[in-house]
Amino acid sequence: MTPCRRPRGDWTSTAAGRRAPRRGRSPTACRTRPRTPTLLGTRLGEGRSPARSDLAIDPGTIRLRSGEAAYWLRYDESAPFGSGDSIDALRGTEAAFGGTLLEIVSGAQEVRQSAADGGGRTYRARLTAFNTLRMFSKDLRDELISSIDPGVTERPVTLDLSVDADGRISRAEADLSALLGRKDSALRSVTGLRAVLTVSGFGASPPVMPPLSGRTVSAKDTVRPIGEVEPGACVDLNTGTRVLDMVVAVSCEQPHDARVFAHAAFGADHPGRKAARQQAGENCRQAYRSASESWTREAVKDDMYWYTWPTEAGWNRGGKPVASCYVVSR
Repeated sequence: MTPCRRPRGDWTSTAAGRRAPRRGRSPTACRTRPRTPTLLGTRLGEGRSPARSDLAIDPGTIRLRSGEAAYWLRYDESAPFGSGDSIDALRGTEAAFGGTLLEIVSGAQEVRQSAADGGGRTYRARLTAFNTLRMFSKDLRDELISSIDPGVTERPVTLDLSVDADGRISRAEADLSALLGRKDSALRSVTGLRAVLTVSGFGASPPVMPPLSGRTVSAKDTVRPIGEVEPGACVDLNTGTRVLDMVVAVSCEQPHDARVFAHAAFGADHPGRKAARQQAGENCRQAYRSASESWTREAVKDDMYWYTWPTEAGWNRGGKPVASCYVVSR
């Protein structure tokens, strides 16, 4: 096996690869791993674009611009399949923006307060691990501690709040390290976890979404499983979702993250984890040998291609199971 690692971004995209001969050279095939937790989505392949995303959120729409993308991806309330957990969680239930410490303030216990300069106050409170986990999406919760009793205060989290003279929260900070410790977690090597939220200003009226630079495209029209992308077509890999095989269909005339060069169909019955991986690897290896060089030469690394295939749980979900083969082009 040849290891293939994403050069940028924490917690993301470690894959294992294999080699196969083609025209006297040795192309490297990298398979994606199914458990890859990220804060702002999961992507197929390593990529070289910055591991960052810009977000613009209002009550009915979430717009996301990832890495070096020249467009905003608009998610309306009717989001495409697979995006709900990561995209809809950003709408928030107790604050305008989800996934922050403001979502868990109502669960504070054992609150202590003291006066601060300028007429404000500071608060220190304890949160149960159960309440604290509400700020995380499901896939991240699954990498943190498990088997939590909602009524038990074991593994408490300390929350510090700063409030101005008008009673508005201006800063929140929590040490979340107590949520770590699962031996089977992808975060098992992480030794500390903190969250800090700073509010820099307050509006007298509901905010108006500012004009966004760059064009906006509808996620409903462009986000889809990679298995539904035609061979030869191009995609961007970061959708903001946490479903590994979701991509954004884009024109090959514009900069793009990857180009699909083949799909290989499986049978109706799942053959087992190891056999599925072997079949996907062999089928994509053969497809790479016969694929158009105008497609495969886009690879950011010479003679390297990637492939992915459905898990047993998603084997017949949404259509016939296929292995998807592609090159990462930036």
